[in-house]
Amino acid sequence: MDPISSLIESFSKFPGIGPRQAKRFVYFLLAKDPAFREDFSLAMIRLGEEITQCVSCFRYFQKIHEKNGNCPICADASRDASKLLVIEKDVDFENIQKMRIWDGMYFILGGSLPVLEKEPTKKIRSKELFYAVQERAKNGTLKEIVLAMSATTEGENTLQYLDTILPPLAEKYELKITALGRGLSSGTELEYSDPDTMKNALTNRR
Repeated sequence: MDPISSLIESFSKFPGIGPRQAKRFVYFLLAKDPAFREDFSLAMIRLGEEITQCVSCFRYFQKIHEKNGNCPICADASRDASKLLVIEKDVDFENIQKMRIWDGMYFILGGSLPVLEKEPTKKIRSKELFYAVQERAKNGTLKEIVLAMSATTEGENTLQYLDTILPPLAEKYELKITALGRGLSSGTELEYSDPDTMKNALTNRR
């Protein structure tokens, strides 16, 4: 496969990007000067070399801030470890952190579940979430799990699935499981929510 076709195929695998848009990206790169393409290539290489994944919340962050495998948020002793906010994506984490409305811990699922998904564990980190909740509940740290899914069809489906695997742990360890309350409009993804809306959704969780 020639370089153009190969790169088009790679871009086509990005979320929400089809072959036509992927082709535009490639020809945009070709039209730029060599220095731009070199910087772009270097940035891609640095992703693999300088970015790692937190062993606790699974978000991506710079290796230079790593503390025993944890990101700065999970390593921060001043945060409220009794509350765990379960979200879909890294961009949701970035949005909520920027708002400064959550002082607890995070867990990133890595995505959401399409309706009729036959293999949920391959789409989201549900097994990892189960074990994380179990371990934190065993040592008496965790008290509440907040399921913060987007107000979309896939978000609702993810919420329903988590409601089937977490209740046994909640009953065994006396954990409180809540979901975002009113505030998010139907069809809204967390990454696009504004501070007031998100604050109301968290405050009115149920």
